[in-house]
Amino acid sequence: MLRPWTLDDVPRMVLLFNTAEMDRWTPLAHPFDEDVATAYVENAHRGLQSGVLQLAITREGGDPLGELLMFGTEEDRTCEFAYAVGSEHRGEALAARSVRAVLPVACEAGYLRARLRVAVDNAPSQRVAAAAGFTLTDEPLQRRERKGYVLQMATWRRPLL
Repeated sequence: MLRPWTLDDVPRMVLLFNTAEMDRWTPLAHPFDEDVATAYVENAHRGLQSGVLQLAITREGGDPLGELLMFGTEEDRTCEFAYAVGSEHRGEALAARSVRAVLPVACEAGYLRARLRVAVDNAPSQRVAAAAGFTLTDEPLQRRERKGYVLQMATWRRPLL
């Protein structure tokens, strides 16, 4: 089940997101402490007003296990997804199931296509992309430099209709 973040989630968010792995693969702040988590929850609530979804991945609405994001892109009628799952919950198909669950929401919002940008050396995230029905494209790699890391991002796509 996906649900909005709440301030009650802040301690769990710190446990999920304040890791070296999250630092490497995501744009999340590091260290990800309680102040950062609180601001993140507040920003997620503001984002909902503009169609940006930042949702906690849960089991039946309980403690967060990860996050799913959906947001518009510079491409006409194309949305992008991103996801992060806590290390203790990897391999449970939570991210792929979460992406698939939000595809109807993307359609209702008027999007025709979805994309993912996945680091070429992030094999677990590539498996999520494939499991969620995305196909790797031959588009040029996108170079992203952040927090001292250089990532080569491949583009994955899927139609929504």
